[in-house]
Amino acid sequence: MRTQLYWAVAVLAVNALAEDVTLKGGAKVQGPLLKDSGDAVVIDLGYDVLRIPRDEVLALYTDAPTDESPAPTDTNRLYTVSSPEHITTAEAAKLYAPAVVLVKTAAGLGPGFFINKKGYLITNFHVIAGEKHISVTQFLQEGKILRRVLHKDVEIVATAPFHDLAVLRIKDFDTEITSVVFAPEEDLHIGETVFAIGNPLGLERTVTEGVLSQTHRNFGGILYLQVDAPVNPGNSGGPLFNARGQVIGIINMGVPSMEGLNFAIPARHPQYILDHIDAFAYDATNPESGFVYPDPPRRPGKFSSEQKESEHVR
Repeated sequence: MRTQLYWAVAVLAVNALAEDVTLKGGAKVQGPLLKDSGDAVVIDLGYDVLRIPRDEVLALYTDAPTDESPAPTDTNRLYTVSSPEHITTAEAAKLYAPAVVLVKTAAGLGPGFFINKKGYLITNFHVIAGEKHISVTQFLQEGKILRRVLHKDVEIVATAPFHDLAVLRIKDFDTEITSVVFAPEEDLHIGETVFAIGNPLGLERTVTEGVLSQTHRNFGGILYLQVDAPVNPGNSGGPLFNARGQVIGIINMGVPSMEGLNFAIPARHPQYILDHIDAFAYDATNPESGFVYPDPPRRPGKFSSEQKESEHVR
């Protein structure tokens, strides 16, 4: 009976797809996939089988050959990762331009982009800061006609002011949603081709191309990507893509007086926020939405008399 069971598992393992499972803690498990249910995956280790809860799986990659680019794999119900082949900017723009939307408030506008088909999207926090009434315009290509669909029922899901990021969700929609994909892991190279899609000055779905000028630029304790792809007001919150069509960053700022000196938030930051979204959940009753930044201590000699007395007493 044990021999029969062994051969049954062996045959199943041969026919199964080889998998590389990355756990949330960073550890990796390799082996044929025996089962992938909604709440767990089962991997054959050769001498035993391992059941991994789906909530602990960060990414799941199949190395089975395919005629097409690998399909995106859900990582945590909020965004997807994929490793497609290199494509041209024109091909990538055609694929992912429908994922880019226009986020509008009473104070202004900026782009955002869908991260899944459930209506979740990302934009910059400064695009929606202090606003509660937000609309999202979706652009649908129907033949040669670009149809605009206005979504007025939009909720703020999460905010991360320090990283200038916000997660929104459109509600009660019946339109088709195209979502972007992220890279399985950060693999950035200075000089590689990048392109951005945004709405500079309200010019919808404008595509600009350039190169990744630097992978680490420190501003205020945050590392940014530096790009020479032209961006303008109205690009903030839009996606920055690499030559595979993966989102590697979110356009955040530029230097108006300088040409080709622009910056993007690395994709690892929104991914981290999405992986821990409960910690960044927006609270409408709290104007700080859970974030309190105390003023730093002043330098010696700058204290008021009351502060000096207080310091002396302590």
